Amino acid sequence: MRGLITGFIIVAGLIGTAAESYSQQAIPSPRDSVFLTLDTTVISVNYGRPSIRGRKIMGGLVPWNKVWRTGANQATHLKTSSDMTFGGVPVTRGTYTLWTLPSPGGWKVILNKQTGQWGTVYNPALDLARFDAAVEQTPALVDTFTVTLQATGRTSGVMRLEWERTAVVVPFQKNDRVRPLSPGDSAEITLAGRKITVRYSRPWQRGRVIWGVVVPYDSVWRTGANLATAMTVDGDVSIGGTPVGRGAYTLYSVPAAAGLTLIVSRKPPGREPAYDAKAEVARIPMKLERPAAAIDPFRIWFSPDGTDALLHVGWGEREFTARITK
Repeated sequence: MRGLITGFIIVAGLIGTAAESYSQQAIPSPRDSVFLTLDTTVISVNYGRPSIRGRKIMGGLVPWNKVWRTGANQATHLKTSSDMTFGGVPVTRGTYTLWTLPSPGGWKVILNKQTGQWGTVYNPALDLARFDAAVEQTPALVDTFTVTLQATGRTSGVMRLEWERTAVVVPFQKNDRVRPLSPGDSAEITLAGRKITVRYSRPWQRGRVIWGVVVPYDSVWRTGANLATAMTVDGDVSIGGTPVGRGAYTLYSVPAAAGLTLIVSRKPPGREPAYDAKAEVARIPMKLERPAAAIDPFRIWFSPDGTDALLHVGWGEREFTARITK
């Protein structure tokens, strides 16, 4: 019996020693959070902290010209309790995932609206903003990836992303007057006594890739932002050679690499922009043109053209037109 008890104690001791040794082993990329309070604003970043471990980091483990999770394991999350400006770009209060696009000539920082995902799951169509960030060389080697938040004033600060010998610097500040991310607007023209009015929202580009990414090709798009884009016509007209009768409509579109097809729907305006194929009145091809300068924010407008008029839809490096006749 004494032998059994002694053996049990020895085994238990060995198990305890092994468990303690295991618990003391360093986690390869431990999770960490940093916080900063500015006046009444709290900003935080939650991220994984990989270490160099003999590897080449910049241009190696962190490849050039590819979106990086900016940490390890689960996606890095940034949260702000107030409306802010990051890198000169307005950011409304909320939680976002933080990504970067490193390159030898400079870095871009990306804030994305998708949250809770693993760090290999990145959807560029959900980008809130992309902006350039300053890059510096650190005075000493930074072995473990580190994010710091530092106050530079009562309502301003700077975020630093440091690893190896590279530091990416992002200034930010509280902004009580953040412009609407997609302000409302309208366009109107009268053609031979027939008034046409379009009411819509105007999203900003904010450094994002719009066509084919934020606005996917070959899918129905709300043609603006927020509430559905509305068009009212108080007399029969022809748009792009397609008759459109007097009435109130909702506008959608299907962008493609070579153009854009405008959809006129009987769905009543002023609603959420859910698309209903059964309510379609017409599909109108619009001609692709290249504007002399980038159009930002998104815009819908009319221009007179002799006795006719032109309907324009433009954003970024693309403009689409269709002729309107009485």
